Amino acid sequence: MLSGRVETNGCKESSMASLIENLIMTLEQESELYELLTKESMDKTAVIVSNDLNRLSEANEREQRIVDDITSVSHKRNQALQEIATVLGKDANTITVSEVIQLMAKQPEFQHPLIAIRDRLLKQTEVLKQVNIHNQSLLKESLEMTEYSINLIQSMNQAPETANYNKGNYSGATLGGNYSSFDAKQ
Repeated sequence: MLSGRVETNGCKESSMASLIENLIMTLEQESELYELLTKESMDKTAVIVSNDLNRLSEANEREQRIVDDITSVSHKRNQALQEIATVLGKDANTITVSEVIQLMAKQPEFQHPLIAIRDRLLKQTEVLKQVNIHNQSLLKESLEMTEYSINLIQSMNQAPETANYNKGNYSGATLGGNYSSFDAKQ
């Protein structure tokens, strides 16, 4: 009986080790993608400043592909966390990487890499957030300048010619032509 129990624990520990390693690999993939997304967002800043709409569109497409990849890896991470929760008897819907780190307190060979990758991801997401806030601000300024330019052009087209006081500006040629309705041939 005892040997069966030890074997079960051995399988459970082996299974848990495999699940934790899978989680670490998934988090590494996620980190690489966030690094790529951050670089792409930083490159986009220069594109926004240059006001090159074609390059901006291309940058947005590249970013979207990376975001799609992050979403896919994020699903893998959530699945890995759910599998770990199941083995540990925890709620699969609420378990977090931080909780797994706490649960691995007696296994530093798993806890330390998890802490390192979690901290790296937190830093990466903070940098990405700041770059995106900056890009959003630049885009808002660009839109405001475009709106201002459009309004300026529209107001120039609609402005009355009352500021020019030359005699020719008030002749019939300007106001309605050389013919009046009384001069029409019958």
